[in-house]
Amino acid sequence: MSTYYILRKANGEILTIDVEGKTYIPVWDSESAVRRSKRANPDLIVYVPVQLDRRWIERRFSNLQVPFLLVDSRDPDLQTGREIDPAELFEQPELARAA
Repeated sequence: MSTYYILRKANGEILTIDVEGKTYIPVWDSESAVRRSKRANPDLIVYVPVQLDRRWIERRFSNLQVPFLLVDSRDPDLQTGREIDPAELFEQPELARAA
């Protein structure tokens, strides 16, 4: 299972971005990807990376209808990436069965 990260301020505020009139929570697929985006966008200095957790999402957004954007960290523009469904973020790999 992959680990994803979001950015949060000390007061708990989550970073959101607008892409073509739609508000998203940006998500990164690694801490190093977050660091690359933060280096390219100094205004993100007030945010810290936080591992995305299903329970947190369920508490904060009970219907799980949250628009996430998986950020392409190779591009400093935070609006580059693809929309990703919460179910995709929290997919469980199939457990191997004993033979």
